[in-house]
Amino acid sequence: MLNPVPYPGLNEPPFPIGDTMSFDWDARLSMDMIRNHTKTDDVPGVTDAQLKLYRNAAIESAEMYTGLLLSGQKTVTEPIEGPSNLKFGKMTYRVRLKYPVADGYVYLYGGTHPNDNATFMVAPGTRSITVPVKRNAIDLSNCCDPCSQHLPNGGMLVAYKAGYKCADDIPAGIILGMLQFLAWIVEHPGDELLTMRNRLDSRGGAGVYGTNTIALASGALELWRQYDSEAI
Repeated sequence: MLNPVPYPGLNEPPFPIGDTMSFDWDARLSMDMIRNHTKTDDVPGVTDAQLKLYRNAAIESAEMYTGLLLSGQKTVTEPIEGPSNLKFGKMTYRVRLKYPVADGYVYLYGGTHPNDNATFMVAPGTRSITVPVKRNAIDLSNCCDPCSQHLPNGGMLVAYKAGYKCADDIPAGIILGMLQFLAWIVEHPGDELLTMRNRLDSRGGAGVYGTNTIALASGALELWRQYDSEAI
């Protein structure tokens, strides 16, 4: 006998929010690859535990600079209300999601009627989606409130799996930036004040110049910014 599967409510997505699936970074960015790049194959003072910490810091830094989810897959939800200046008769609008969609499925939910909720497909890796108007902007329930906003799809949300399908799908340039990030940390453990110089000779006078931003000093930022379409 088959067990009945309860149908989720109108305000609930079809899958749990917050579920995560961590990638196997030992396969994508192994300790051997890191040691080969940093030339620490036979350096006993640089341990694997130390390099794993540096690798985690590089992943977090790459996520912050690129806006991509690199540590794994995660189910997220976002508000999907439309713009207040939507043209009369137009039944769709564009929204840029926080992360690229991993598997191509986006679930729209939170409507007042079961027909408002819908699942639509996009190409995997898509970040900008076209959302159909399911709830009209005309709403007289709060018409006397001068601060009220009547927006298309007001109160509705989207749920999707964010990130890449697997670690192998992460662009090689992002991995190379992580290796540059790691090499800089290994070479500069934090005991040097002037971490980047553009001259071979020392300058006189008072003042401090240089940067302690690892992503900038190592050159990783120049690689990572290529994968952020909104970078200036």
